Amino acid sequence: MNPNLIFLKMGISPDMAQDITFFLVVILISFVFGMFIGRYKLITILINIYISLAILMTVPEGYLKDYFQKILFFSTALIILTLTSKRLFEIYISGSGSGFLWRVFVMSFLEVVFLVSIIISLMPKKIALGYVSDTTYFYLASPNARFIWMIIPLAFIFLIHKRLNR
Repeated sequence: MNPNLIFLKMGISPDMAQDITFFLVVILISFVFGMFIGRYKLITILINIYISLAILMTVPEGYLKDYFQKILFFSTALIILTLTSKRLFEIYISGSGSGFLWRVFVMSFLEVVFLVSIIISLMPKKIALGYVSDTTYFYLASPNARFIWMIIPLAFIFLIHKRLNR
């Protein structure tokens, strides 16, 4: 069942239907990711994402020739860091109850969108536009968007840490 068809039958434009479908998929993946990873690994994985991206950006130009190699290198570095970083970064989201759940969900959402932003920005624009609309590409892969998606998770960590320590 194609959700785009449902939105198209409702009279929504194809680009808007694609954006809505993309957003719903990201929400679903974020929820599953947050529940699967849990509060003990969310911050650790975020740190590993930043480290993997930093390592990728320092690889000399000639080593990784196309976008697929860059995505594979980034993913491999992220997986290796996540598997080996248990002793390096044992930071987690503390708390319980409904406040705890929204923090876990928001953090997992920000991580998933940050990962999608990185992957889409590594792809050539023409290929990325085969998966997302122009609008979604702009909000995820433009230079300003990449910077914003890199900063928002850190700002969120600062915000929840500040609120928890009051």
